[in-house]
Amino acid sequence: MAKKRTRKPRPPLPAPSWSSMLYAKIEKKYIGMFRFLLEAQDNLGYASVVDNYDCVLKVTYSPHQDREMRAFLKGMQETIPFEVFERPVE
Repeated sequence: MAKKRTRKPRPPLPAPSWSSMLYAKIEKKYIGMFRFLLEAQDNLGYASVVDNYDCVLKVTYSPHQDREMRAFLKGMQETIPFEVFERPVE
């Protein structure tokens, strides 16, 4: 009987000092669905409303999951129309 090889777990990444943020401009009627889909993605991140009149959401997430968040948002754009952008430079 062959011995099953198990992988050694990777050491955890160090805790980041700051969260990463992206912004999404979305129609008001889709805000609830956007937040629902994001929160259903197993703690990938959360969204908060920054500008209620222009319907801008701030998406906060761990910088260790930047690739996963961007891929998730790109996939979600097939369901809900919205625009993703970086923080505006002041």
